[in-house]
Amino acid sequence: MDVVPETFVDAFGEISLKHGMIRIELVSLSGSEPRVTQRLITSLQAFSQMLQTQNGMREQLEKAGVMRSPGAEPGSQPTSPPPVGEETAAAGATVVRLMPQPAWPAAATPAATALRLPKSPNFSDEQ
Repeated sequence: MDVVPETFVDAFGEISLKHGMIRIELVSLSGSEPRVTQRLITSLQAFSQMLQTQNGMREQLEKAGVMRSPGAEPGSQPTSPPPVGEETAAAGATVVRLMPQPAWPAAATPAATALRLPKSPNFSDEQ
Protein backbone atom coordinates (compact mmCIF):
# COMPACT_ATOMS: atom_id res chain seq x y z
CA MET A 1 0.00 0.00 0.00
CA ASP A 2 1.27 3.49 -0.90
CA VAL A 3 1.96 5.90 1.93
CA VAL A 4 -0.07 9.10 1.57
CA PRO A 5 1.52 12.21 3.09
CA GLU A 6 -0.52 13.80 5.87
CA THR A 7 -0.52 17.43 6.98
CA PHE A 8 -1.62 18.59 10.44
CA VAL A 9 -3.38 21.98 10.52
CA ASP A 10 -3.94 23.96 13.72
CA ALA A 11 -6.10 26.61 12.03
CA PHE A 12 -6.99 28.26 8.75
CA GLY A 13 -5.78 31.73 7.89
CA GLU A 14 -6.86 33.89 5.00
CA ILE A 15 -9.10 32.36 2.36
CA SER A 16 -9.06 34.20 -0.96
CA LEU A 17 -10.32 33.90 -4.52
CA LYS A 18 -7.79 35.09 -7.07
CA HIS A 19 -7.69 34.39 -10.79
CA GLY A 20 -10.46 31.81 -10.43
CA MET A 21 -8.64 29.73 -7.80
CA ILE A 22 -9.35 29.44 -4.07
CA ARG A 23 -6.32 29.86 -1.84
CA ILE A 24 -6.52 28.70 1.79
CA GLU A 25 -3.70 29.43 4.23
CA LEU A 26 -2.86 26.56 6.60
CA VAL A 27 -1.68 27.91 9.95
CA SER A 28 0.49 26.51 12.72
CA LEU A 29 -0.10 27.78 16.27
CA SER A 30 3.24 26.45 17.53
CA GLY A 31 5.53 29.17 18.71
CA SER A 32 4.72 32.64 19.97
CA GLU A 33 2.77 33.78 16.88
CA PRO A 34 0.51 31.94 14.43
CA ARG A 35 2.27 31.41 11.11
CA VAL A 36 1.26 30.23 7.66
CA THR A 37 3.04 26.96 6.91
CA GLN A 38 1.36 25.95 3.66
CA ARG A 39 -1.28 27.17 1.22
CA LEU A 40 -3.94 24.94 -0.32
CA ILE A 41 -4.85 26.09 -3.84
CA THR A 42 -7.92 24.55 -5.45
CA SER A 43 -10.46 25.10 -8.19
CA LEU A 44 -13.91 26.48 -7.40
CA GLN A 45 -15.40 23.08 -8.25
CA ALA A 46 -13.09 21.24 -5.82
CA PHE A 47 -13.70 23.91 -3.15
CA SER A 48 -17.47 23.45 -3.52
CA GLN A 49 -17.09 19.66 -3.25
CA MET A 50 -14.88 20.11 -0.15
CA LEU A 51 -17.54 22.28 1.52
CA GLN A 52 -20.29 19.75 0.75
CA THR A 53 -18.18 16.91 2.14
CA GLN A 54 -17.24 18.86 5.27
CA ASN A 55 -20.84 19.92 5.90
CA GLY A 56 -21.94 16.29 5.54
CA MET A 57 -19.31 15.18 8.06
CA ARG A 58 -20.30 17.99 10.45
CA GLU A 59 -23.96 16.90 10.25
CA GLN A 60 -22.98 13.28 10.99
CA LEU A 61 -20.88 14.38 13.98
CA GLU A 62 -23.75 16.55 15.28
CA LYS A 63 -26.23 13.66 14.92
CA ALA A 64 -23.82 11.36 16.78
CA GLY A 65 -23.50 13.94 19.57
CA VAL A 66 -19.75 14.32 19.03
CA MET A 67 -20.06 18.05 18.36
CA ARG A 68 -22.64 20.80 18.52
CA SER A 69 -23.17 23.66 16.14
CA PRO A 70 -21.73 26.81 17.78
CA GLY A 71 -24.43 28.89 19.42
CA ALA A 72 -27.15 26.39 18.48
CA GLU A 73 -30.03 25.94 20.85
CA PRO A 74 -31.34 22.39 21.24
CA GLY A 75 -33.69 21.66 18.33
CA SER A 76 -32.66 24.67 16.23
CA GLN A 77 -31.31 24.50 12.69
CA PRO A 78 -27.58 25.25 12.34
CA THR A 79 -26.73 28.49 10.57
CA SER A 80 -23.45 29.97 9.42
CA PRO A 81 -22.57 33.61 10.01
CA PRO A 82 -22.01 35.64 6.86
CA PRO A 83 -18.33 35.89 5.94
CA VAL A 84 -16.45 39.05 6.78
CA GLY A 85 -14.30 40.18 3.90
CA GLU A 86 -13.17 42.72 1.40
CA GLU A 87 -13.09 42.73 -2.37
CA THR A 88 -10.34 44.40 -4.34
CA ALA A 89 -9.14 44.51 -7.92
CA ALA A 90 -5.49 43.81 -8.60
CA ALA A 91 -3.77 43.46 -11.97
CA GLY A 92 -7.04 42.83 -13.79
CA ALA A 93 -8.20 40.10 -11.40
CA THR A 94 -10.80 40.21 -8.69
CA VAL A 95 -9.48 39.20 -5.31
CA VAL A 96 -11.91 38.39 -2.52
CA ARG A 97 -10.27 38.04 0.85
CA LEU A 98 -12.16 36.44 3.70
CA MET A 99 -11.00 36.86 7.25
CA PRO A 100 -12.50 33.85 9.05
CA GLN A 101 -13.11 34.05 12.77
CA PRO A 102 -10.74 31.94 14.86
CA ALA A 103 -11.92 28.39 15.44
CA TRP A 104 -11.30 28.78 19.17
CA PRO A 105 -13.63 30.87 21.38
CA ALA A 106 -12.44 33.85 23.37
CA ALA A 107 -11.68 32.96 26.96
CA ALA A 108 -14.88 33.87 28.79
CA THR A 109 -15.11 31.28 31.56
CA PRO A 110 -12.61 30.04 34.16
CA ALA A 111 -12.52 26.67 32.37
CA ALA A 112 -11.80 28.40 29.06
CA THR A 113 -8.97 30.48 30.52
CA ALA A 114 -7.28 27.26 31.67
CA LEU A 115 -7.20 26.02 28.05
CA ARG A 116 -4.04 26.43 26.08
CA LEU A 117 -3.84 26.68 22.30
CA PRO A 118 -2.88 23.31 20.79
CA LYS A 119 0.68 22.67 19.74
CA SER A 120 1.29 21.20 16.32
CA PRO A 121 3.14 17.87 16.35
CA ASN A 122 4.79 18.88 13.06
CA PHE A 123 6.73 21.88 14.37
CA SER A 124 8.91 22.57 17.36
CA ASP A 125 8.75 25.76 19.41
CA GLU A 126 12.11 26.75 17.99
CA GLN A 127 12.01 29.13 15.03
